[in-house]
Amino acid sequence: MCYFIEINLTKIELEKRFGAKMPEDFQWKPAYFFSGFDYPRIPVVISQQPENFVPAYWGLVPSWIREESKAFEIRSKTLNARMESISEKPSFRKPFLSRRCLVPAHGFYEWHHAGTRKYPFYIALANDEPFALAGITDEWTNPSTGEKIPTFSIITTQANSLLERIHNSKKRMPVILPPEKEKSWIDPSLPPESAMQLLQPYPTELLKAWPVSRQIASRTIDPASPEFIQPVSFPELEIDLK
Repeated sequence: MCYFIEINLTKIELEKRFGAKMPEDFQWKPAYFFSGFDYPRIPVVISQQPENFVPAYWGLVPSWIREESKAFEIRSKTLNARMESISEKPSFRKPFLSRRCLVPAHGFYEWHHAGTRKYPFYIALANDEPFALAGITDEWTNPSTGEKIPTFSIITTQANSLLERIHNSKKRMPVILPPEKEKSWIDPSLPPESAMQLLQPYPTELLKAWPVSRQIASRTIDPASPEFIQPVSFPELEIDLK
C-alpha cells in the first residue's frame, strides 16, 4: 500500500517539474514525511486543469456522499485505490474515468515484516528525481458550509521484485508514472482501457531503497527534518535489496 510519502520539494521546484502553477493563496510547506492518516492537503495536477496545482485532501470522498459523518468515515478507506478494482468500486469508478490526477512525490515509505518486528524503508528513484504517482480525485461538497473540497486517492498495483522484498506482507506498491506517460494519464479523452495499461509496477532497476529509523512511526521527528530519510543499520535484519 502507500500511506506515507515524501515531498521535500519547494513551490518553485514543483512548478518547474510539473509545469503547473501553485495557487497564490495556498501556503505549501515541503516535508520529508506526509501521513495519509493525517489527511494532509497536497497540491495535485488534475485532468480538468493541468496548468494549475489543485490543493486536495488525501483520502478520496466521493461527490455523492451527503452526510459529513460519512465523509469523515470513508476517507480512511480511500487513501489508496487498488488498480485491480478501480473501475468497479463505486467510490473510484467515475473518478477513474474522468478525474485522474498526478500526485507529486520525491519518495515514499513502506514497512518490512520480519517475525514480530517491522522495519521502515524509504524508496526513491535511482536518479533522485521527483516523480508523479498515479491518482484519482473527486470533489465533495460539505452540506453544512457549501464548501467544495477536492480529495484524492493514490493508486496501487502489484509490487515489483524490489518492493516484494521490502513490503513483504502486502506486496503492493504505488503506481509511479514514467514522465513521458504523465500527460496521457491526466488526458480526459484517454480511454479507460488505455489508462489501465499505465498502471504497471515501476521497473526495479530504476528505484533505490534503504532502511530508516523506526522513529518515523513515533512522529517525534520534525517533518521538515532530513532525519526521516537518513539510512540506518539494523544488524539483525537480513534482506537483499540487490
